Amino acid sequence: MASGKANLRRKPHLLFVSQTTSGRIPMVEAYGTQLLKDLVEVRTAGMDESAMDPRTLEVLKQDGLDAASLKARRLDKELLDWADLIITLCADAQRINLPQQDSFVHKNWPIDSPVRLASNTQDSKPFVRARDEIKRRVKQLSTSMRLMYR
Repeated sequence: MASGKANLRRKPHLLFVSQTTSGRIPMVEAYGTQLLKDLVEVRTAGMDESAMDPRTLEVLKQDGLDAASLKARRLDKELLDWADLIITLCADAQRINLPQQDSFVHKNWPIDSPVRLASNTQDSKPFVRARDEIKRRVKQLSTSMRLMYR
C-alpha cells in the first residue's frame, strides 16, 4: 500500500544563483547546507565569480557559522543541467538571465546585494540584513519541504 510520500531515488538538486559570489552566495550556501542537508543537495554559483567579502565571513561568524571553506563557482551549463530547482537571489530577477530549460524550476528571492548597499567598506549593516533574510527564507523553505514529505 502506498504511503503517499514521494519515492525519490535521489535528493532533489537545489542551485542558488546570484550575480556575484561575494556576499549572498556564501550566506545561502552556509544556511542551505546546514538547514537543508537532509532534504536536498545544495550548490551555489554566481554569474561572475568574485572573492568573498570579509563582512560576509564576519556576519556568518556572528551567527556561529564558519564560511571560510565555502567556495562558490561560476554558473555553467553543467550546473544548469544538474539543478532541479534554481533560486536566484537578486532584487531584480531580470538581471540574472537564465536560459529557458524544462529541466529545472526557477524561483527568485528578491534580496539586494549587501556589497552594493553598504555605504563604505566598514558598513556591515546591509550584510546583517541580507544574512537574516536569507536565513529566514532558508528556514521557511526547509519547513515547507518537511511538511510536503509528511
